[in-house]
Amino acid sequence: MERLPDDEEDQIPLGFEEDEMVAPGPDERDMDLMDGSWEQRYYSGQRRSRDWSSIGIGVALLVIIGLILPGILMALR
Repeated sequence: MERLPDDEEDQIPLGFEEDEMVAPGPDERDMDLMDGSWEQRYYSGQRRSRDWSSIGIGVALLVIIGLILPGILMALR
């Protein structure tokens, strides 16, 4: 094991050597970005998304029912 100079000893390796400074090209994971097929899937309308306003209304109704129902049950007792 060779001894490194002090200024190189504190450097953190980034996973490649200086003589291997080749930029990685696109691979199969990037092909949808290259050919634009992600736009077809995104704008086709078949992509599911949550309707957060309906979910909020449902949770609010459950909270209101949870507050009112015990009072009604106590009054009918």
